[in-house]
Amino acid sequence: MRTLSASHPAWPETVELDFGRIDADPDGALRVVAELAGRAQRLRLPEPFAFGEQAHRDATMVRLLAAAAAAFVPVDWTLRKSLPDTIPERALCHLPPPRDDGEPGRRWREAHDTGICTYRYGPGFVLIHDTRPGGPINRVHVEAGWVDAFRTLAGTDRPPAEGAAADLVDQLVAHQLALRLDDRYAVVLPYHADRRPPPGLAVPSVKPCP
Repeated sequence: MRTLSASHPAWPETVELDFGRIDADPDGALRVVAELAGRAQRLRLPEPFAFGEQAHRDATMVRLLAAAAAAFVPVDWTLRKSLPDTIPERALCHLPPPRDDGEPGRRWREAHDTGICTYRYGPGFVLIHDTRPGGPINRVHVEAGWVDAFRTLAGTDRPPAEGAAADLVDQLVAHQLALRLDDRYAVVLPYHADRRPPPGLAVPSVKPCP
């Protein structure tokens, strides 16, 4: 007996996500990144990105890079200009670095390593691990009374203005574990380390442009 198989389109090595799509549906863009986990695919952002122009876009970009780091998805992207003074280089060095060959991109790649700023949930607590270069080594234990507030902050870029989450984001900012972008937008910097890379899978680095 013969089996007749339909032809299938080639599996794309790279999935492209443009900023028009990201701006229109930031949460949808984050879902796209999460779905790439374990697929041996990389994400490409075709337009160069500049931090410091719009707080909501900065927040989305940080969350998108963090989602990619958590899912071990390589990201091919470029930085259009240096980080603004409001965003220290250390703040983002744990996230997938840009491939451009300018000085800011080079410093980002030199400081970057996998797993140097992450969090994990335990039974009734959150443990944050931070060994980013250029600052204090943090091992922060978020106690049971703060876990729900931390979950709220980790899932949004617009933290509540009052209550436990508002108090917690202030403490995280003070410990360089959250980044306040303006009066409305703030993001948790560690990413969720809830998975390990499959055996034998190396997360390739993205090389600078020739």
